[in-house]
Amino acid sequence: MHFAQNIIFLRSQHPERPSQQKLADVLGFKKSTLAAWESGRAKPSFDDLLRLAEYFGVSTDDLLKKNLTEKQVRPWMKEENLRVLVTTVAQDNRENIEFVPVKAIGGYPEGYGDVDYVAQLPIFNLPFLSNDRKYRAFPYEGDSMPPMREGAIVFGEYVEYWEKVKSGTLCLVVTKDEGVVLKKVFNYLEEKGVLVLKSLNERYAPYPVRKEDILEVWQFAGYFDREFPAS
Repeated sequence: MHFAQNIIFLRSQHPERPSQQKLADVLGFKKSTLAAWESGRAKPSFDDLLRLAEYFGVSTDDLLKKNLTEKQVRPWMKEENLRVLVTTVAQDNRENIEFVPVKAIGGYPEGYGDVDYVAQLPIFNLPFLSNDRKYRAFPYEGDSMPPMREGAIVFGEYVEYWEKVKSGTLCLVVTKDEGVVLKKVFNYLEEKGVLVLKSLNERYAPYPVRKEDILEVWQFAGYFDREFPAS
């Protein structure tokens, strides 16, 4: 059981850094009850466990059985639509850049919110990317976005509020059906509840993706290719 240390860790990593009193007030607990959980002197009921797991954006199983401190995995709960971003952090608490390799890309739509899946991804850091933003790297496949070539590595910056993405922005869009695609995004979420995705290769027609089918959006932040692009 890692419940007590996980609660302390998740409180310290949550964007709001809630105190014992604030967390107790938000979730309807007594501060003394929360203190007893964190000291290991008491255990939560199933209903209380569910509320804690939902607040922190983790599963009840992870909350009870996995040492989240050791894994250095941090779930971020987004209030709007309760979106969750599971991310890894370095020992100095800086955000890592996770790389989703080709062999793992097919499972990303199912694993993007899973602590174990994300914890096993290769990690690195780049000095020219901002330390206060979240990035992830994905392999590029296909020929829809020239001069990008298959095999390039694309860096994306995590987008919390999809409605704020400006039309014409290049984004990595993660969907339930297509997985991870790099496209130019035209934003009609507020008017029609869709993003229209457009390739730079004119052979491919633009197409809409419904908001409910979108899992994540990462704004294009750069790419790496071993070969110089053809003119």
